[in-house]
Amino acid sequence: MILSPVTPPALSVLSQNIRQQRSDTAAGEADHWADRAPVLADLLQQADVDVLGTQEVLPSQIPVLDEALGHSHLRLGYGRDGGGRGEHNLLLLRRERFELLDWDQFWVSEQPEHIGSVGWDAHCPRIAVWARVADRASGREMVFAVTHLDHAGHLAREKGAGVIAQRLREEADGVPVALIGDFNADSGDSTPWRILRDAGYDDARESAAQIHGDDIGTFPDYGPLTVDGPRIDWIMTRDFEVEAYAAHAHQLDGAWASDHAGVMAQLRPA
Repeated sequence: MILSPVTPPALSVLSQNIRQQRSDTAAGEADHWADRAPVLADLLQQADVDVLGTQEVLPSQIPVLDEALGHSHLRLGYGRDGGGRGEHNLLLLRRERFELLDWDQFWVSEQPEHIGSVGWDAHCPRIAVWARVADRASGREMVFAVTHLDHAGHLAREKGAGVIAQRLREEADGVPVALIGDFNADSGDSTPWRILRDAGYDDARESAAQIHGDDIGTFPDYGPLTVDGPRIDWIMTRDFEVEAYAAHAHQLDGAWASDHAGVMAQLRPA
């Protein structure tokens, strides 16, 4: 289900893998972007979150995000192949709430500053985007980040989680952090999850005061929603209280927004 709007200083966060646009689909197929795009736009408008992190966004898909949120949210991030090329992990922040203090993008590899670098046994370049903001509602500084770990490389996921934890340790400097993304590993039973937990992060689903709706797995792949199924999309927090969590696979008139469910959380700085 979609969580209700929050009252500041609480804030709302959504992680959504939007599924890349593919040329080998046809109208009426679940994966067809032209059918999915309006469903995604409907989700973003209904959720109206303060912070959105997206994965698998190709340049041709960015206009849908801009049409839905461009008037209200600042978009950060660029292509993993450099400039506007390749998939994007995008971080969108509500302008009226947050003052942007700093932001950057790095590659989840042995050479984080090298554009297009592929880490360890990864199938392709992987990136992370972070932003440090001043929250006008609470008067606090905080850091938000989005990433997408590799789907093929076990070592790349393990080492990548460590790189992300180290970079955010440097950039956050003791302020609350929310790391959101598609980690391509099961929460509670994977090395990347344990590395982030050991780095001081809580899994929002586990620490939430309330779980709303069915506690579904996050990769239904256009199929039946499975309660207690594997969760590969996470919201990991440090120094936030988690008031609510929900996983939601958005559909409209029989069409899906994505092959992934989105995960939402309502957070409050501790």
